Amino acid sequence: MESSKSKVVVPVELLDAMAIDDEARAFFGSLTDGYKRGYCDWVGGATREETRRTRAAKALLMLQRKQKTLKT
Repeated sequence: MESSKSKVVVPVELLDAMAIDDEARAFFGSLTDGYKRGYCDWVGGATREETRRTRAAKALLMLQRKQKTLKT
């Protein structure tokens, strides 16, 4: 995952997780770039694929609860 100030790059694992929930995906889309980057950096920053998938699943739960920040 590359980081950029102008564009938010969403990790594949997070995209896959949000693909099953239109409401969570819409909420993610409504977030500011800063909040989106927080989710994307957390999920995409993991070295192992298994960890990225686990974090993406947790991120989906947080988005379903309409949480802007990463509270567990």
